[in-house]
Amino acid sequence: MKKRILCYGDSNTWGFSPEEYKRMDERWTRNLSLNKDQVEIIEEGLNGRNAVCIDTFQPEKCGFKDFKRALVSHQPLDLIVLMLGTNDLKSSYHSSARFIANGIRQYVCEYLNPTLFEGMPKPELLVISPILLDETLPEIVGPAGNFNSYSVAQSKLLAQEIKQAIAPYPVHFMNAAEFASPSKIDGIHMDEKNHGLLAKAITKKIQEIFPELD
Repeated sequence: MKKRILCYGDSNTWGFSPEEYKRMDERWTRNLSLNKDQVEIIEEGLNGRNAVCIDTFQPEKCGFKDFKRALVSHQPLDLIVLMLGTNDLKSSYHSSARFIANGIRQYVCEYLNPTLFEGMPKPELLVISPILLDETLPEIVGPAGNFNSYSVAQSKLLAQEIKQAIAPYPVHFMNAAEFASPSKIDGIHMDEKNHGLLAKAITKKIQEIFPELD
């Protein structure tokens, strides 16, 4: 049977184009170099999705409650790829990297809920810390924009904080910022080139988890 892989994330999973402001076809979820006879990719990206923070006017953008729904509705699963945290860095939330990482840990705890996969095989979980915010982001969006210099500084700390927060648990980790960068156009979203670079890195990680995949 095919391996079923659920990709749960924000606009960089959905495939938001910083150039055209639409959904790009060449997003990383579609560019994984895996044999399509062996895997089924399930996309659960949402523009503006937070890991932890709740927007008063768009509470549905907080991904935590919907995470459990996605895990249950897409069963059976073999792998969950979770990449969130960027939108929690918005200046309106003023969240620290540690606060966000502790929120990601709660996703891991939800995944470890022993009742969640009753009667189903338990999937693996790959937690990916997101790409960095670009250094020039405060200048791009302006002083009244969604991100500021504190956001940029905390984005640099996020990978280590997430890695440390989930270290005690039996899950996999990788840092997207080691492989891909945001576009200089908006400082937040990947362009097609960087979607390709991230897809290559995630493919390699998935093959480490499932050596039987081509």
